[in-house]
Amino acid sequence: MRTIVFAYHEIGAAALRATLRNQLDVVAVFTHRDDPNEGSWYASVARLAAEHGIAVHAPEKLDHPIWIERIKAMKPELLLSFHYRNLIPKSVRALFPAGCLNLHSSLLPKHRGRCPINWVLVHGENETGVTLHHMGDKADTGDIISQRRVAIAAEADARSLTYQLARESEALLDETLPLVKSGKASRTPQDESKATVNGRRGAENGEIDWSCSAESIHNLARGVAHPWPGAFTFASGRKFIVWKSAIARGSGAPGEVLSLNPLSIACGNGAIEIIQGQSADGLWASGEQLAREINLVPKMKLGKGSVGTKSSKPTRVLILGVNGFIGSHLSERILQDQNYEVFGMDLNSDNLGTLMDHPRFHFVEGDISINREWVEFHVRKCDVILPLVAIATPIEYVRNPLRVFELDFEENLRVIRDCVRFQKRLVFPSTSEVYGMCTDGEFDEETSTCVTGPIHRQRWIYSTSKQLLDRVIWAYGFQRNLQFSLFRPFNWIGPRLDSLDSARIGSSRAITQLILNLVEGTPILLVDGGEQKRCFTDVDEGIEALWRVIANKDGACNGRIFNIGNPVNEASIRELAEMLVEAFDRHPLRNLYPPFAGFAEVESTRYYGQGYEDVQHRRPSIRNAKTHLGWEPTITTRQSVERTLDWFLRQHAKSNGLTVSGTATPHVRAAATTAAAHKR
Repeated sequence: MRTIVFAYHEIGAAALRATLRNQLDVVAVFTHRDDPNEGSWYASVARLAAEHGIAVHAPEKLDHPIWIERIKAMKPELLLSFHYRNLIPKSVRALFPAGCLNLHSSLLPKHRGRCPINWVLVHGENETGVTLHHMGDKADTGDIISQRRVAIAAEADARSLTYQLARESEALLDETLPLVKSGKASRTPQDESKATVNGRRGAENGEIDWSCSAESIHNLARGVAHPWPGAFTFASGRKFIVWKSAIARGSGAPGEVLSLNPLSIACGNGAIEIIQGQSADGLWASGEQLAREINLVPKMKLGKGSVGTKSSKPTRVLILGVNGFIGSHLSERILQDQNYEVFGMDLNSDNLGTLMDHPRFHFVEGDISINREWVEFHVRKCDVILPLVAIATPIEYVRNPLRVFELDFEENLRVIRDCVRFQKRLVFPSTSEVYGMCTDGEFDEETSTCVTGPIHRQRWIYSTSKQLLDRVIWAYGFQRNLQFSLFRPFNWIGPRLDSLDSARIGSSRAITQLILNLVEGTPILLVDGGEQKRCFTDVDEGIEALWRVIANKDGACNGRIFNIGNPVNEASIRELAEMLVEAFDRHPLRNLYPPFAGFAEVESTRYYGQGYEDVQHRRPSIRNAKTHLGWEPTITTRQSVERTLDWFLRQHAKSNGLTVSGTATPHVRAAATTAAAHKR
């Protein structure tokens, strides 16, 4: 059977040996270039293949037309993947008539995704295994062919468990490959109700939280032990790594040094002994020697807030454009957590309300293009940076394209470079419009192309400015170690979305313009008939997803792009307008406003001007948000529309001295209740 093997690392090499031993006709091996930064402790798949005279390839993009044709020319039948680090595209899998099989180092469906060997130790489990299964469109799905269970020894760490699973992988393949060759291998569907998914792990995930139990901290040390980056903590601001630990007797305040010989530290529950460790600039040493090298004394506290550091302080979040729709809602959500502090700048503060009196909210009125020294100082001072300043309304793209470029690209680029210089975490607001005129049914962060119209369509200057910044940030992340996350809001609506004054000059989102028409008794103008479809997302649900990106639990958001939208809530602008009219007629304040003036259709060039262009749909895939944030929206468009309308009408009535009476409609109250539950 003509076979192509995709493999890497220790288990990849072990599995390749088993494949050759079982006399499959391996016509090529695809692998990754050996990474010198990872050391040379694991076997090289490339070297093993070369020793057997097998052609070795390491392409950057498997589904490039050149590689599709080259693989096709090999006339392959079976694909075997053994710890290959990239998801193999469907266009490649389609070239293998005998099937595509993957070897995964866990007992699927548990621990799908990245780093299963590390995660199973961090979670303190006593059993794992290896699974051979058919590939599906998502990672580590597909019917199971065979599994082998492995007991995890109490003294096991990530390296020893890797070697153990490499041996078990060979044994599993020796049992199963003959059945695969003969077509007699069984297939058992995975039980989706038992599936768990792991995110990636980075070095930053190794920081010890001394409030955790001794068992949990010991398991972390085992799970990221050498040659992984290690579990680490701080003593008087000086970082050191715990390479080997054991659960010990004793108690005290979390992080308290209980003794120096042995080096014993109190945890949230119990204590651990540091058997071996290493200061950031020192030698690998025993716990006793390490204590001498970094000048530990009994009763001293370890951790970022330990004696000698600046003090235990909240995470500081800098929001530029804090008075805007997203910035004001996000600040409210962040400040619900006692461990966070917000610093904000904007031209105005009218949306900030009671936030201005909050002790952990610090506001300055300013312009990022003028107050550059303030911005630079606060990027240096804060931990997480969100540059939300942008011109984001279509009419401005057409009227003022150069101003859009100067603010959205040039001024934001300064902030991004400051984040690189001071090594701060950047959470950057991209836009759903980067997908431009892409024709995909659902826009996917990983696979969808970014396609815009002709140069003279000035409308696309916003999209291309944002897209180029996305690409610059990505490059900084992988060449300069910038920590970043990108998020793409898909038509968020809710209270404080623009203002009716901005709608009067055409510089607002669509729903605000429609509400202005209702308030003033003018016809609702449907641009190009209002046939363009959008997926509307309630701002509170969008903010909850964004909050999880900022919190970045277990580092799951690092280096990722998140579409934040509601793919179920697709409606045309005409349908949105009809919902608004229905809600307007039911609203308690309806009698304060003129009769509905009807709908009128207008051409886009007449409404926006020359240089405008748009797409008919923009539906997001939210796979990343579901997988890495555990987020999925539930609030309907109708609920969000009623809540948004209610806010605008009450604000307008109050500002014009009109008597406000009555309560919100049941739909509005229900939406607000649902949103509050999501916040909690």
